[in-house]
Amino acid sequence: MGSNPKRKSYEGSAQSRYPKRSRLYSTRAPLPPLDVVVRGKSFEPTLAFDTFWKLAAERHAIEERRRSGQPPPWTKDPILQSHKFCNTFRILDRGCQYLVTEVIEKGSQDPTEVTFRVLLFSLFTNINTYETLRKNIQPFTWSRYKRKEYEKVLRALYARGIAIYTGAYQKPAPDLGFTENFMNHLALMEVLMQEMPDVLTTAEYMADVFEWLRTFKSIGDFTAYQLLLNLSYSNVMSFSDHDFVVMCVGSRRGLRRCFREDIPRSMEVDLVRWMQSSQDDHFARLRLSFNGLGDQGHPMMLCDIEHTLCELDKYIRKCGQSSKGRPFAGTGELGEYRLPKAWSDKARQVVRIKNKEEAEPDIVEKFVVQSIRAHRLVDGMIEFLVFWEGYEDDEATWEPEDTLVEDAPTIVKAYIKTI
Repeated sequence: MGSNPKRKSYEGSAQSRYPKRSRLYSTRAPLPPLDVVVRGKSFEPTLAFDTFWKLAAERHAIEERRRSGQPPPWTKDPILQSHKFCNTFRILDRGCQYLVTEVIEKGSQDPTEVTFRVLLFSLFTNINTYETLRKNIQPFTWSRYKRKEYEKVLRALYARGIAIYTGAYQKPAPDLGFTENFMNHLALMEVLMQEMPDVLTTAEYMADVFEWLRTFKSIGDFTAYQLLLNLSYSNVMSFSDHDFVVMCVGSRRGLRRCFREDIPRSMEVDLVRWMQSSQDDHFARLRLSFNGLGDQGHPMMLCDIEHTLCELDKYIRKCGQSSKGRPFAGTGELGEYRLPKAWSDKARQVVRIKNKEEAEPDIVEKFVVQSIRAHRLVDGMIEFLVFWEGYEDDEATWEPEDTLVEDAPTIVKAYIKTI
């Protein structure tokens, strides 16, 4: 998966089979009139490049319409009506809003205690798990932490069949001597807390914290980056949101859809930075209404560009699928959102990018399926949990059956024989 010829033919076939499915992606649209030059290398944008900005604007408009109390449907786009897509701004996701209001801002603001709460929540990313722990353990602090108290609560949830984790992320647990994943994660938290407060205080760059996290077994790029972003909403770090970004499998595929040329790994982040810094030009060129986030109109940050590239890849793949099942409908009312207080720190206005002493070799990424370990039914379509060659387990992704049958038929057949 991921080679350009296959991607281009797929983009062309989706609209020919389903010409009315997408209002954001059309093969009849003119190519973006842009000459993109990054680090002396030219890139030609594709039709998907403009779809990226249309998707970002429309998905945020959906969020604003929901929050204003408008009834569904909140969009005229059939694909966005039928499938769930993440917010354009990561901070607006339900888990992130809970993280800011209930995890970071409630409780002691001592940096060590904030770090403890963010880490504990991030290991499970389950609101019910966190609230159950907080309700049953007093004081709920690192300074008075006792493993037995947390183990008792988690084992009670486990015994009752209540989910301790969410399905949002794949979080492999290290082998620290326990049978249950939640106990190994609890032990991992204890190990991390021995040094993490000092690491956060002394790190010169956001990349330094990421590199430290990656030294721990079972913490891959994806898990380390998500934890780093969660910590960035608090006062334990004062780095700019434009300092650092990590590309995952989905965002790499989305980026490759946006440009015709092969993109070396060493230039991916440069292109994402260019997209982030030039976003106002693209919204204006396409005459899209996009006022940013909040009263100050915060633009899309690096992390928002990165994860919207993941959503772009998913969106274009959905263009080639027939719609089955009921249309997607948001659950629950959306109240006012809260932006992190830490964002007002003036120190965050200074961008500090860590330069690599030696650039990565210009290798064009090929996505090779290592194994398939699970499957599920989504909107009437089969998806497989794919582990990728050369990637950590926490970067496993759910992929549609039709794509895998085309790209890795032997592995798909072998997996089907096991079920």
